[in-house]
Amino acid sequence: MRVKLDDLQAFISVAEFGSFARAAEELNITQSALSRRIKKLEEDLGTRLLDRTTRRVSVSLVGEEFLPEAVRIVDEFNQSLTDIRDLVQIRTGTVAISTNMTLADTLLPEIIAEFKSENPRVRVRLTESSSPAALDRVLQRKSEMALAQFGEGHPELAFEPLFEDKFVLICHRDHPLAARSDLTWKDLATHNFIRMRAGSGTTNLLERSLGDNIRYLSGDLEVGHFNALLAFVGQNLGVSAVPTLVRLKRTDLNLVARPIGDPDVSRSLGIITYRGRSLSPAGEALRHTCRQVLKRSAMSVLRELQSGI
Repeated sequence: MRVKLDDLQAFISVAEFGSFARAAEELNITQSALSRRIKKLEEDLGTRLLDRTTRRVSVSLVGEEFLPEAVRIVDEFNQSLTDIRDLVQIRTGTVAISTNMTLADTLLPEIIAEFKSENPRVRVRLTESSSPAALDRVLQRKSEMALAQFGEGHPELAFEPLFEDKFVLICHRDHPLAARSDLTWKDLATHNFIRMRAGSGTTNLLERSLGDNIRYLSGDLEVGHFNALLAFVGQNLGVSAVPTLVRLKRTDLNLVARPIGDPDVSRSLGIITYRGRSLSPAGEALRHTCRQVLKRSAMSVLRELQSGI
């Protein structure tokens, strides 16, 4: 049985108007074409749906039973088309994004606010964690995209870098290094350096990037989260080095950020997607918003902080 929607609509129209002529006019087809559709539908179903006389057309007893089902099928199909059009035109839908904690605490609220102002009916599912965990969610198809550090990456993932988040020295405003503007890693040798825990992404990046210079970073405090690190530095218990965006997590503390080089160290942040897999229309719109906000807001913030604010 191959019942077509056009055949169902033909039956519904004849039942509604009680006339082949008016139904054909409504459907913009000839009466003979309409008759063929009705005949085919009745043959497919194996029953008569309409009783015809020379004067009038009426719905048969079986037709009366079938009519509500035919209307339901056509309505559901039309609603499905409307839903798809809404998704394509980004009027509705859901987009899932994962991000690292730094971006979740700093720039992501601005991204989501701008996205929602343009797409108010689109739902956003956000998962915030470490960068590796954010990437895993894309690999597992649980998130359409991630906004995070790519690190060593993965062959099945595509990375669109948006900016380099340069490491800066952070210290209390009363610390001797707060007045310096030409710092190198060697200058930290005589100061208590507060570390992130061994094996963390930040510690691994510093070890890879600094090489022998890592020996200048010594101290008696080790923490597991940036919030704790910033709070300790805010109590003038030591100094540390963090990506510039991390500094934005605690603007209430008496911290200053100073450029540090020889060598420069940075992490690349951007958009991660599953390679070769297209995004949904809502996902594509969110990716566009991420690009706009990160290139606009992040760059201005980075320039200000790295100039010594």
